Amino acid sequence: MMNTKRKGKHGQSYLSFLLLCLLMLFTSACSSGMKQYVRPGADFRAIKAVAVLPLENFSSDKYANGKLRSKIIIELLSRGIDVIEPGEVVTALRYLKVRSIDSIRTEDIRAMGKMLNVNAVIKGSVEAFGISKGITVSYPEVSIHLTLIETATGNTVWSVWHTTGGASFWTRHFGAEGRTLDNASADVVREAFDAIY
Repeated sequence: MMNTKRKGKHGQSYLSFLLLCLLMLFTSACSSGMKQYVRPGADFRAIKAVAVLPLENFSSDKYANGKLRSKIIIELLSRGIDVIEPGEVVTALRYLKVRSIDSIRTEDIRAMGKMLNVNAVIKGSVEAFGISKGITVSYPEVSIHLTLIETATGNTVWSVWHTTGGASFWTRHFGAEGRTLDNASADVVREAFDAIY
């Protein structure tokens, strides 16, 4: 009887160990990469209104920056942050004679803060946006870099690089249908802002 109980306990331990290994494998396969900087002492609750600048596009999809910018705006609005209408942002950039977002100066950002009555601007880039193909599966890949700059000081208060992790465990091993490109881009944006809001 004691031997049966011992075998039963060992069998349960083995099964628990096996389930834990599968869970770790599933989690690591579905995980995504994020690196971020948060300025010490930054008060994100004080940021009530934001201007989202046009994103730079380094992906193969020529419309990726517009698609991701729309998702960023929707995400901020859903969190109770006021977002300036994109046309107003373009008008302000033209007025300030900003030819490229990459060359925007601190004084331009301060001036935009006053012109548009915003606490911060978001600038950034789309590094990857598309469907990647493996040997037997296809999966969405989205990678963004965002920077939140305080308009009063011109200081960077938050910067994040975030990317999807590729094919999920189920897609790679069982051929199950994974996320769409639209779902993946929404997830990447939401997860990035989850870090500060």
